[in-house]
Amino acid sequence: MNTIVRYITLVVIGALLGTIGALLLAPSSGRKTRKKLRNQAKRWQLEFEAQTEKGFDRVNNWKQSVEDMAEDAAKNMNGHRTSELYN
Repeated sequence: MNTIVRYITLVVIGALLGTIGALLLAPSSGRKTRKKLRNQAKRWQLEFEAQTEKGFDRVNNWKQSVEDMAEDAAKNMNGHRTSELYN
């Protein structure tokens, strides 16, 4: 039992020392850090939206190409069938 209490005490002391060290060594205040994080998150959001839009554009272009190819193939098949009937 004594070992468990000792272990917990050391963990708590270590956590407190780590927290104090982090606060003393932090490059900027919490307000500035939160603002930086918020700005970075906004940049990531805008980049994600731009990439998503590009992806949708590519899919729509691909879809249009496939539809055009299918339409051309159908026209070619119908053209061959009617010419075969007349020969």
